[in-house]
Amino acid sequence: MKNKIMLLIILVCTILSGCSKVDKKQEISREAAARKVINAMSTGPNEDLCNESAFSMIGEGVDLPLEKGEDWKELKQNWQTLVGEYFAIDALDTFLEYGPAIQFLSEAYFKGTIMSVEKIEIVQKEAQTEVYLIHWIIGEEKRQDKIFFRYNSEDLIEEVKIL
Repeated sequence: MKNKIMLLIILVCTILSGCSKVDKKQEISREAAARKVINAMSTGPNEDLCNESAFSMIGEGVDLPLEKGEDWKELKQNWQTLVGEYFAIDALDTFLEYGPAIQFLSEAYFKGTIMSVEKIEIVQKEAQTEVYLIHWIIGEEKRQDKIFFRYNSEDLIEEVKIL
């Protein structure tokens, strides 16, 4: 009888410890995803992720809606390959079209300024959101920005914005 009780206790402990490891793994993967996205959008110039094709052309001979450059599909595919698995359905497109994805990289591309991430700190963590403080270097200047991430119930990124 004691052996059965002991075996049952060991089984319960094993199950409970396995469940806590799954939660920790999800937490780590969410942070790892955010770090990968931050590094992608903050390290440049990177012509695989941002070049003149990332911008709508305005001017004579351009039809509405505004047209992206010829290589835009290739740039989107590069983003998809690099970080697409971390985004919810349609969230990567929103991130690229309206979010901060290209904002920092465009500065590096057009000015020829080298940008790199020095340090990433998580400063706020809620059930479905996180805020990171990014310490980075743009040319000779050090800069800090906060970046907000919102996740869905499957821990996929739904929204990224600069605070």
